[in-house]
Amino acid sequence: MPSLMFRDGIVEPIPLNVKTGKSGIGHEALLKRKAEEKLESYRRKIHMKKQVEERAAEQFRMRLKNKQDEMKLEGDLRRSQRACQQLDTQKNIQVPREAWYWLRLEEETEEEEEEEEEQDEDDYKSEDLSVLEKLQILTSYLREEHLYCIWCGTAYEDKEDLSSNCPGPTSADHD
Repeated sequence: MPSLMFRDGIVEPIPLNVKTGKSGIGHEALLKRKAEEKLESYRRKIHMKKQVEERAAEQFRMRLKNKQDEMKLEGDLRRSQRACQQLDTQKNIQVPREAWYWLRLEEETEEEEEEEEEQDEDDYKSEDLSVLEKLQILTSYLREEHLYCIWCGTAYEDKEDLSSNCPGPTSADHD
């Protein structure tokens, strides 16, 4: 019967691990843990760097889009100013309601500029207005005074014709 007790035990002897270094017990576990922490830290840095790059790319795209939008607004304003000058001239209007309603000629003399500055001192400065604000004001003027829509490129017969055939007073309404 004594032989039955030994049947459930281990068959092979416990392996002997001979340490060659001078490090203590558990040193290998410590090295393994430090390597894992270093790897995790590296992964976090890579993840953060990727997020920073994605944000920078998104900001660049936004700046580019804003620049394109601004250039489009400036182009629409110049077209509106040309149309305004042409339509005002057809109605024998020699001086624009506001100086910035018409495109300024580069050959304009300093005397004319000084006269305009003196005249504008009482009014608000056009420099205080953004391109979008100028475009909105000029669009409103063209629609009310000349029944003209810059985006349709059409002068309408009357206000009813304008309101029924023009999609609206903005570029987005015409898309």
